[in-house]
Amino acid sequence: MARAVTFDIADPLEFNRIIDTSAVITTHANINKWLEGPTWIPSNGGYLVFCDQGNNRLKKLVPPSTVTDFLLPPANTLFNGTVLDGQERLICAEAGSAGRKISMLVNGLVTPLVTTCNGLKFYSPNDVAVKSDGTIWFTDPNYNSNTIKGTSGYPAGYYVYRFDPSNGNATCTAVMTDNFGRTDGTARPNGICFSPDETRLYVADSDNSTGGHRIYAYSVSANNTLSNRVVFANVNNGVPDGIKCDIEGRVWSSAGNGVHIFAPDGHLIGRIITNRTANLCFGGPQYKTLYMTGQPYVTSMPVLVSGTQATKKLRIMNEDGQIKLSWPAPSTGWTLQESEQLETPESWINSPLPVVTANNRKTVLVDTGRPAKFFRLKLN
Repeated sequence: MARAVTFDIADPLEFNRIIDTSAVITTHANINKWLEGPTWIPSNGGYLVFCDQGNNRLKKLVPPSTVTDFLLPPANTLFNGTVLDGQERLICAEAGSAGRKISMLVNGLVTPLVTTCNGLKFYSPNDVAVKSDGTIWFTDPNYNSNTIKGTSGYPAGYYVYRFDPSNGNATCTAVMTDNFGRTDGTARPNGICFSPDETRLYVADSDNSTGGHRIYAYSVSANNTLSNRVVFANVNNGVPDGIKCDIEGRVWSSAGNGVHIFAPDGHLIGRIITNRTANLCFGGPQYKTLYMTGQPYVTSMPVLVSGTQATKKLRIMNEDGQIKLSWPAPSTGWTLQESEQLETPESWINSPLPVVTANNRKTVLVDTGRPAKFFRLKLN
């Protein structure tokens, strides 16, 4: 079912660059429950996974309207935020009393990644983001487990954490414990995402008080510490819950009346006025479809800009007189291209160099004796 969309446009020039105002919203599912955590899975033709919290399960949507169960976890697990890591594995925040952890879901098998930090349990992990270095960042606002803040065995507050799965025995660190600088002690870090260049971390405060309703921005250092907290934007209808960045650095936030879109400098570009939205993601071809979940619908609409999933970094190393190019595997839809002229778009061709896949990476060796080339990863 498709219907017209109402827009509230604050910056017409920017709004028209990212949204066709003749676009329609498509309703894919009506489950009549609180729906959360959508993530687009690009493999097998592409499909959406989202969280049906009211029925304690993950669902799968094959557009336009085929909805099936994706995972039926134990009672009170309550999956919430989800995201893909560099190897296209689903990383999940389990928010219920039987969850309280960050897990990885591959081929129907759920593997716990982190269940405590410095010996303390989590209240109810809510949303999650993965940095290109493999670190997993997540929020713990305590919405679903009914545990009183300060209970023995739990942290003193609601924090943001960084988990490094590749650091020896794996480490978990509380990277944000400052209550957003608020003195009332009620802040609840919820939605979380990185800017396209990963130099900024955005965290939504979904506390429903006069001090909440804000998205904060932190500077991210080379060693993954946070500093320079600023109020990035205010959501004036409902609270910011799930948030995502597009490829040009805008922040798209869920809200009580749909989706609010903010420029990289924090000013409001405009709003997509629709149902109450809990979370969102970019998906579809070129990641130019905005998927929204809330209560009770899963909806989508085409947009004119891609989500940050439409970027992938090449790692470049010099080994034994050869240049090694590598990137995460699998990499559904991505092709290595080369060109002799960086400024000429039509000169790019698919690279004929052989690609070797091993240890979750794709690798190409470039002989330094061959003519100089530029290389890039291109999303098909």
